[in-house]
Amino acid sequence: DRYHIQIYLQDAVNTVLNSREERPMEAMLKYFNSVLQGNHVLLREFEFVNATPRNRLALVRNLVETCRANSPGWEISIDDHFQLVTLLCPDFPPTFHDEAKLYMVANPNGTYNYGAVSAFFQVLFVFSDFMAAVKRLFEASSNEDKSLPRVNLLWAVRNIINTKHWEFSCPAATLLDSVLPPPSNGADASGGKEATVTFSQFLQGMTLCESIVITPPPLPRQNSSKPSG
Repeated sequence: DRYHIQIYLQDAVNTVLNSREERPMEAMLKYFNSVLQGNHVLLREFEFVNATPRNRLALVRNLVETCRANSPGWEISIDDHFQLVTLLCPDFPPTFHDEAKLYMVANPNGTYNYGAVSAFFQVLFVFSDFMAAVKRLFEASSNEDKSLPRVNLLWAVRNIINTKHWEFSCPAATLLDSVLPPPSNGADASGGKEATVTFSQFLQGMTLCESIVITPPPLPRQNSSKPSG
């Protein structure tokens, strides 16, 4: 079920029954409006939040909006970001943040730019199944650094997207060229060595793609002019 209708219908029925609303149809309408607005995931258990792509995106959008005022230039630890997530989903597991620690480079004081932490979290959470499938490609590499030729990787990832996009969230295949390092990177012009890509580089490219990562809109500019007179 691509749209996970059964999950939402069951959740709507449970919500109406638990609330004991006198007008159940109005309660159902209210529930599905909250789904459209993305508010239905707030303070819900992780099993429900992680159940559908819409739910995962809704949590991310709520988190981005919550941190909107602080995001420009904000320095934060990965553990602090995890605590922010648990404010919206109390039983959220540390798995995705622990994985982000493996690939992110901290500032000298041990903190990170908030935007970078948010981007890594979004990619590892929203696209968790896709990233796991891509990671398996690198794990099967015979190269010592587990890198893959860029051209081969491009075709392999496109194949994942084309065959698995009905099963889990995938980025658009048209974004792959911008996600992967340019062909010139890693290529030896003198020896003709083929450009290769590591999983870390692929992940970094995903986090830097503006069409993949959700960023907060700029805050309204405050009018600092004083009234005349």
